[in-house]
Amino acid sequence: MSTEAAPGKPEKKQPDWIDTVPPRVKESFLAAVKAHSAGKYGEAVTHYAMALSILPDDPVLLTNLGVALREEGKFKAAETCYRRAVAVRPDSPGAFSNLGNVLRRQGRLKESVNCHRRAIELDRKFIDAYYNLGLVLQDLGKLDESIRLFNYCLKYRPGDHRINWDKSLALLSKGDFINGFELYEYRWKREELTLRHFRQPVWDGSPLNGKTIFIYGEQGFGDTLNFCRYLPLVAEAGGKVIFECQPELVSLLEGMDGIDAIIRNGERLPDFDVQSPLLSLPRIMKHDLKSIPRKCPYIIPPAQAGFPVHVPQGTKFKIGIVWAGKPTHKNDHNRSVSIENFLPFAGIPGVTLYSLQKGPETAQREKYGCGLLVRDLGSGCEDFADTAKIMGQLDLIITVDTSVAHLAGALNVPVWVAIPYNPDWRWMRKRKDSPWYPSMTLFRQKKAGDWDLVFSSMLGALKKKIFG
Repeated sequence: MSTEAAPGKPEKKQPDWIDTVPPRVKESFLAAVKAHSAGKYGEAVTHYAMALSILPDDPVLLTNLGVALREEGKFKAAETCYRRAVAVRPDSPGAFSNLGNVLRRQGRLKESVNCHRRAIELDRKFIDAYYNLGLVLQDLGKLDESIRLFNYCLKYRPGDHRINWDKSLALLSKGDFINGFELYEYRWKREELTLRHFRQPVWDGSPLNGKTIFIYGEQGFGDTLNFCRYLPLVAEAGGKVIFECQPELVSLLEGMDGIDAIIRNGERLPDFDVQSPLLSLPRIMKHDLKSIPRKCPYIIPPAQAGFPVHVPQGTKFKIGIVWAGKPTHKNDHNRSVSIENFLPFAGIPGVTLYSLQKGPETAQREKYGCGLLVRDLGSGCEDFADTAKIMGQLDLIITVDTSVAHLAGALNVPVWVAIPYNPDWRWMRKRKDSPWYPSMTLFRQKKAGDWDLVFSSMLGALKKKIFG
């Protein structure tokens, strides 16, 4: 999460800017700021553009328009606005930092670093520029440098939830789970999550002595599948475990060890004595990288789930594939690929590809003429239990970073995961294996946006696996 120049706030060198512009510019600008603050970015863009039609080189208007365009996902247009603002005001630290942010969003990380460093040179007290630089260095895998910058920012803003949150991700990516999970509690300060309040206290890890504990999933499917491994450990503390999760996971998890009762999100809660969010359990149990529970499988699909997979004659190796995650995921632009990336695998004699893809991206199968090359299984899966049962009939799963990767790992099914250059914290950096899943192999991008090398490496590894 980067920090942009606040809309409607000219730099301190021009405190009376709003009073120096023509009345029509002032009127359009104030209307733009009002729309911008309300999240009506398209309307804000229109008003900023009206003001710029009168003052086309005004750096404040250009910067604010750039921020609104960036919010709309129009990154090239935003970049152009920032570059023009920088050209007009080469001494503007805010314009340089905003330019660095939009370059980061486009994966142009080294250019982004240069912009943020320039912003700091222009204003040594510009804390947001240090923070934004830390984010880019984190993307580049320079975790120690990013943590140093976050620590510097926290000297001046000790309670800033954004900085603490991003520091937690850097620590977790390094494998510092003790300190990382402690700061991971700052996730509740973010807009994406809402902390639930109960009269019952949060569990502190002490023996439960027969008490009932309510544990609730809090984020995506992958997070639930990844961290439900902790439920048996909670049960070992001597309590009765009630677990709440997404409806799509209930039939898969209801027979899991350690769960006494499972309920769907939104259902009425039974009585309980203590409670905990699921992803707080590593912090409560004070687990480090060496002590996290890693025994797999910890999920066993129910016997009645799924259906038999049809295997064409001559098939020697069965591979399930997933090429796209949930489109609304904030990092989906980095992690999802095209089904065409997987087609070279279908060129290997004896290999049959099966799609486990769900959601709108299933349309790629027909769009790219893959109907005969990739057999559809995903459409027949009503929930994760069905998918899990099907996975057990395949030889290998190859997927981008989605919940399917976690499901395969939890089942101890061999799984290869295509990892973006700037990965989720749990995949850490550089390593080819995962501390969470013994059956998992990670294939990482060497350069942001470059999937060709990832899939060519997979192709070579697959041929070696099949033919020796």
